[in-house]
Amino acid sequence: MFDYFGLEGQTAIVTGSGNGIGRATAIMLADLGANVMVCDIETDSAKKVEEEILGRGGKAVSNRCDVTKLEEIKETIRKTVEAFGTVDILVNNAGIGSVSLPFEEITDEQWEQMIKVDLTAPFYVCREVIPYMKEQKHGKIINISSGSGIIGCEFCSHYASAKAGLIGFTQSIAKELAMDRINVNVIAVPTTQTPMLKETEFDIFVEDELRDIPWGRIGVPEDIADMVLYLSSDSSEYVTGQILAP
Repeated sequence: MFDYFGLEGQTAIVTGSGNGIGRATAIMLADLGANVMVCDIETDSAKKVEEEILGRGGKAVSNRCDVTKLEEIKETIRKTVEAFGTVDILVNNAGIGSVSLPFEEITDEQWEQMIKVDLTAPFYVCREVIPYMKEQKHGKIINISSGSGIIGCEFCSHYASAKAGLIGFTQSIAKELAMDRINVNVIAVPTTQTPMLKETEFDIFVEDELRDIPWGRIGVPEDIADMVLYLSSDSSEYVTGQILAP
């Protein structure tokens, strides 16, 4: 029987994979047979995840990558291709959040940094990876957005704006790349227990949040990694330009 979720021989780049959703995703893809480039701005964290994957019998390399710096993106892709031959799967997971701020108190610098990391950086990485996927007429791109990009988010308008832009970017390039059999989808991640969540003031709103979640709990990184697995695998061959919004 054909294994729709087997990723043997596939190579994945997962940005921001030193912890949280990225870490869970990198480990899960490797467990299913993918070669994984673990890249993060935190070099030590990326190295630890690489070692964890290798210890589980998987294949991985790691590299520092500040996704706002084009030269570091190019170097990460170069090392991936050098190690594994090509790039089949890209998970644009790296991102930043913010403490709650009324929009009129957001500085120019805070606005620009949010857009740069959460929207411009995925554009950079996609642009550098897509030529490899076009050449082989195959590829899977999964962008990690947020539910805030769909419904907005009070006191984090810069974050919601960047994540909404990422959704629009995803749906646009999905149409452009369909002829090359490159699937491009986006996950509008719900509130998830990650290190980034701890940096916000989420505890203030946790009771209200839980009332709106049918499952009655906050998401964990592995919940999102499961969705990435589906969108990375052959089981989603006919799925592109979609928003997976749990």
